[in-house]
Amino acid sequence: MASSPSSSPAAPAEADSPIVHVAFSSGTSHFVASTATGFHVFSCDDDKVERVHYKSDAVASPGVVVTSAELLTRSRVAVVTQMAGAVKGAAEHHAIYFWDEESGEAKQIAIGSTKTPDLGPVGGLRLLGGHVLVAGQQMAMLVISGDLKSRKLVQTGPNPLGLCALAVDQETRLVCALPRPEKGAVQVRRTGKPGSVDVRAHASSLSCIALSRDGRLLATAGSKGTLVRIFSTDDGTMLQELRRGIDRADIHCIAFSPDFRWLAVSSDKGTVHVFPVASVDKATLTMEGGDGDALLVAPSRAAAFPPAPAAAKQGSLLPSFLKGYLPSYFSSERSLAQVRLREGVEYAVEFWRHHPNNILIAGTDGSFYRCRFDPVNAGEMKQLEHERFIKKINE
Repeated sequence: MASSPSSSPAAPAEADSPIVHVAFSSGTSHFVASTATGFHVFSCDDDKVERVHYKSDAVASPGVVVTSAELLTRSRVAVVTQMAGAVKGAAEHHAIYFWDEESGEAKQIAIGSTKTPDLGPVGGLRLLGGHVLVAGQQMAMLVISGDLKSRKLVQTGPNPLGLCALAVDQETRLVCALPRPEKGAVQVRRTGKPGSVDVRAHASSLSCIALSRDGRLLATAGSKGTLVRIFSTDDGTMLQELRRGIDRADIHCIAFSPDFRWLAVSSDKGTVHVFPVASVDKATLTMEGGDGDALLVAPSRAAAFPPAPAAAKQGSLLPSFLKGYLPSYFSSERSLAQVRLREGVEYAVEFWRHHPNNILIAGTDGSFYRCRFDPVNAGEMKQLEHERFIKKINE
């Protein structure tokens, strides 16, 4: 384990990393790194990263590759696979394998088979308890309690990134966030409740969406990658606008802290930003962002969200009554803390459950970081740990 007293760019990664996807478990105690042929599960709950189990040959069929994996617990993994059509120009075949390391069982859902509708290529997957949300290219499928007979289909329109988010609210209803057919729009649906709450989040296409654990807050980023917005899922009201930067970027991951007080954002610029989450009450207005990402904001309803940290005030120097009438470059809030890593790497990020001001970062270059931010004073995060878990994959 290597450590540093302060943030610094990561060392160069090994050439041609075999990792195609990384994702944390919902409890943040483990993460899974996918390769084209299998997956590797690592524990990160202590002061070092340990590989707890793996299947380097999870896919043995010729022409089949792993595209991603999601982790429910250290022993329960969902693996998405892809196989090109046997005939040139034929449709791709996708399947989801559910591995249970403790029982040794592996169950399969074949996307496009007679048991499931043709969702097209599977771009995204979310697990929550026994529930699975699958995002295809034109629609999504929610499988409740693992029962395909209870599946619910939702039309999303084009969703090449497989964007989707899943949470459970205080009434134990499942909350799903998915793109709408309209560019830059999100639909929030709750089981047991008809219809959806629709949010026109960005003028550009969506690049990332996330829900708080209780499903009350929705965070979104557009393809410009300069702004991140937070909305109430009750009525679609925009609560906060956060500025990652002024240069275009691909947002790879957005994560709320378990207590909803913080939001972490990673991008291809090699930076991870942490923003305070505040409850904002704004009147109806049209905000024209400096990057052209226009947004019509609906009237806000009073909502009991956690109080904003005192540090949240550092993000903007403008009086609150001016914020709605100036370009969002001036009114959007800056991050409280940042860490700069290697550019061009996809980083998954989560908040560590044992310390509210620690974040965990895992990259497709095989690097793992544990960083701490000061909740009061803005500045660079302190890098507590840096490990090269790719070495264990390449052993």
